[in-house]
Amino acid sequence: MYKIATISLLFTILLTSCVSKKKFNQVENQKIALQEEISNLKSEREACNENYADLKDEVLSYKQKIAELQGDSEDKIELTSNGQLVSEDMKTNIRRVFSKMPVEQRSDAKTLEDSINLAVAYNIKSNLLKQMKEEDRIADEAIEVDVSEPIVRITLTDKVLFKSGSYWVDKKAYNLLARIAEVINSEPNIDVRVEGHSDNIKVAEESYIVDNWDLSIRRAASVVRTLENEFQVSGDRLIASGRSHYKPAADNSTSEGRAKNRRTTILLLPKIERYQELLNK
Repeated sequence: MYKIATISLLFTILLTSCVSKKKFNQVENQKIALQEEISNLKSEREACNENYADLKDEVLSYKQKIAELQGDSEDKIELTSNGQLVSEDMKTNIRRVFSKMPVEQRSDAKTLEDSINLAVAYNIKSNLLKQMKEEDRIADEAIEVDVSEPIVRITLTDKVLFKSGSYWVDKKAYNLLARIAEVINSEPNIDVRVEGHSDNIKVAEESYIVDNWDLSIRRAASVVRTLENEFQVSGDRLIASGRSHYKPAADNSTSEGRAKNRRTTILLLPKIERYQELLNK
């Protein structure tokens, strides 16, 4: 009986020892797995930090190009990160620019960021107007600029770019396009989309222009060709598109509204492929 009890005790000790060792191995394996996961997470974090730094540099580069579009005015506004850390000098410049702007335009500023974007857009427009000869400048409404950093939208009425009834770019607009091309060529990661727009008046029958789709596309393509052939903007960075009369900027029932709708929009925007490349790193 004593022997049986002794054997049972030894068996129990051995069984307990085996179970403990099994649990120990399980814990050890979990520890190794967790260490590997932590190591992977650290690597991912480092990659994300590098990616963020690259994106930050890209955005800074775009902002510098926006600053160049403003010219050498003493009222130049330097874009900041989401309108933060605005210096007193910048606030003074914004107030000075706002004093020159129409009241209805100033009223669009609801936030500090709005104020910065509006002031930058006003400076860009003023600088672009300077690129044109005095006699070639049309009404103030002929050029509109909208900034939503880091994207710049430059809208030109047909009178700025084309002779009446034509889709060939008028040479009087070359100085203006040359300035835009200069900024494009200095930043390899900017793409350019040119959109043609028309009013809703049907094209005259038997015209060499088929319809408003045809007109808007031909005018956008003409601007793209001019940027490429005259000012050496690489064709693989240019996009030409036509919107016909389907995206009006004003009421087509008035001659003034139709004049505003006959326009071409040039968008300077970050290169999508570049952003995707950085995001997929």
